[in-house]
Amino acid sequence: PNTTLSMRYAPRLPIQPIQTKRSATTTASRSEERLVVLKKKSIIKTARLGSFSSDDVDGTGLNIPLIQRASSVVARSNTTMVLSMMIAAAEEDKDEAKAESSVIVGAGPTGLVTAIMLARRGWKNVRVLEKRNKPEKANNADVWGDPQRSYNIGLSARGQLALQKYDLLDVATEYAKRVKGRCDFDKDGNPVEKLVQKKFDTQVIQRDRLVAALLEEVESNYADSVTVEHGVAVNSCTFSESGDKATLEIFECKEDGDYCDTKAKETIETSLVIGAEGNAGKRGSAVVRAMDESKMCKTKMVKLKERIESTRVYKIIPIELPDGFRTDLNYSSRTGKGVAMECLPTKEGLLVGVLLVKPTDEETCLKLSDPKKLREYLDSDFPMFSKMVSDENVEKVAKSKFSGLPNFQYAGGALHLGSCAGLIGDAIHTVKPYFGMGVNSAFEDVTVLEECIENAKGDSKIFLPLYSKKRAADAKALVEISHGFDGGFLTFVLPLILDSIFHRIAPWLFMPNTIQMLQKDDWSFVRTSRRKRFDRTLQVSILASIFAGSVSLVMMLVKFLWSKTFFLA
Repeated sequence: PNTTLSMRYAPRLPIQPIQTKRSATTTASRSEERLVVLKKKSIIKTARLGSFSSDDVDGTGLNIPLIQRASSVVARSNTTMVLSMMIAAAEEDKDEAKAESSVIVGAGPTGLVTAIMLARRGWKNVRVLEKRNKPEKANNADVWGDPQRSYNIGLSARGQLALQKYDLLDVATEYAKRVKGRCDFDKDGNPVEKLVQKKFDTQVIQRDRLVAALLEEVESNYADSVTVEHGVAVNSCTFSESGDKATLEIFECKEDGDYCDTKAKETIETSLVIGAEGNAGKRGSAVVRAMDESKMCKTKMVKLKERIESTRVYKIIPIELPDGFRTDLNYSSRTGKGVAMECLPTKEGLLVGVLLVKPTDEETCLKLSDPKKLREYLDSDFPMFSKMVSDENVEKVAKSKFSGLPNFQYAGGALHLGSCAGLIGDAIHTVKPYFGMGVNSAFEDVTVLEECIENAKGDSKIFLPLYSKKRAADAKALVEISHGFDGGFLTFVLPLILDSIFHRIAPWLFMPNTIQMLQKDDWSFVRTSRRKRFDRTLQVSILASIFAGSVSLVMMLVKFLWSKTFFLA
């Protein structure tokens, strides 16, 4: 992008209709009016891209050269009206408040997209802090061709629409693999393909590779506004009594963020801190912890109870697909003991296999930690995958450690403190990555935050409470819905069966199952939750009525037979 442009949009202004007499308006003139309106919309969009740098502004603070260049495009239309609308848009941009300094804790996908969003709005002095090491270049095929480097995430419609808004979709999909459906193996090991037709095909990419691509975008196009630092962690966060300043203690980290120095490297004060760091791990998020403990803040982290039988640990297994297999499918298989293998493709062609097992299944866990026993286990329980795993990779997998999945939790009450702190992404909704809702809903958080900034004209006293009001309930609904999927037969399998039956019988009355509903990008999680409660109540009522009617019929039949028997006797 041109360095003189901040690449952002100001609020859309209403276009005044052209007043004409119906009797005197011909078809040609109406077409011409529509063309003029389209040109006006286009030029307003162009004007909103302008940054107000010292090279482009005069004493009024307006981007006069940009306006002059744009006005020539519509010289044959109503130039006076167009220019006045452009000037109004520029004035509105100029009036937006911006934090003197802002800090984003966490340089994962959510933190980096948040930083880019602020930079596009003209914010300066945005500092992003990340405890982990800087990732390798996204185009390094040798590095990212190794499935052990990072787990895969799937970008669904929600995530893609959010990235598209910030011109980041192409940045992500350049290193992603399009997935068209899934392939499950039956009990005899035969593949069963199921292709899915969707408006947005899922784009699969390694999580850390996505981070690398977004980081390169920041360094290439937003370096004058955003600074990203790796190997540093915020271990302490406090707030002023008035709630307008946050003080952060920054520590240097080692071992890819696993260990930090005992003495703070730096202490800074900022007018806005955004916690984009998940609350999992050894220390959790200092910003989340500080807000949770503060008496000034209504934020309270709510952890949902984990079912022991639903808990899983996993190991990453590289899968090399042989010739003849499709490389755009999610491959999956399960055993009778509840061990699952889920495999997603990479751009380089290898599959990232995730072997999920219950930590209480000690026998299987021991087999997965010994190269010889692991090979035997794959041969017996996953023969369709065993031949796709080399002996070298079996050795690596056996020596690797088990990883755990995050617990379900959400930020209840509020997502902000005063005018200086807010939470976003995994910091407000932590779910298990079974259905790809974590990162996609996090990107959606960013778009909601920007809408609030837009409506509040950058005033954090207004946009932070507004963001809490708009997003807190959705964060809670998402986590509660996802937690239900982890509850076993009664809360997951049975509802899916009921939804399938009732939707097939009466699609005009009953919605599809909850998993499909979550993929509707135009439905909020709160709306989905309420709708499924309605469906479930109606389903139970119908089943109860059928059961009651059946019992009545049986009783009537019994009475009839009893009377016949008595009469014959």
